[in-house]
Amino acid sequence: MTVSGLASVKFIIWSMVIRSLYAEFYMTSNKTTRRRFIVATVSAGLGLSLIRISSAWAQATSGQSPQLASTLGRMARLLYPHASVPDSVYAGVVDGIMTAAAEDPQMSATLDLAASQLDQARGTDFFQLDEASQLAVMTKLQQQPFFEAIRFQVLARLYSNPEVWKVINYPGPSVQLGGYVDRGFNDIDWLPEGA
Repeated sequence: MTVSGLASVKFIIWSMVIRSLYAEFYMTSNKTTRRRFIVATVSAGLGLSLIRISSAWAQATSGQSPQLASTLGRMARLLYPHASVPDSVYAGVVDGIMTAAAEDPQMSATLDLAASQLDQARGTDFFQLDEASQLAVMTKLQQQPFFEAIRFQVLARLYSNPEVWKVINYPGPSVQLGGYVDRGFNDIDWLPEGA
């Protein structure tokens, strides 16, 4: 998102907030009730939070190339392939890594190194290769430190997503529910009896 695009988003959000405040306070009556005050406060807070979110998103992706995001997304999908997991989940993983890289110069350098190494391995753009060639490149580079760093980032972000939990039949953390002892600890239907 460009600076002018971000400015227009901020202007639209601010105009919506101002219109809702104006309509709430002046168009209906001049009497301020508790309900009107709460509605106006929540509207203003929501508008301000949307501005902050859009600013953070623009800053997080401003220094990163779309090609790097595509390469990282493809790498994530090949590292942990789940046909039932939508691309939006993998995009969220990439967005989280790119946001972290925007704040951490070492992570940013690691991503840049990964992109260049993946492209140099076959002398062409990694994203343009077929799947078998991409896997061969990743297999060749899997012992490199940058590869392990990215693999760990993808692993941690992907498998902490509740949408992925549904696909792999993980019920989620059980600490707040008292643990697994009374929630299916011994319910193993895929193991033969007496094993």
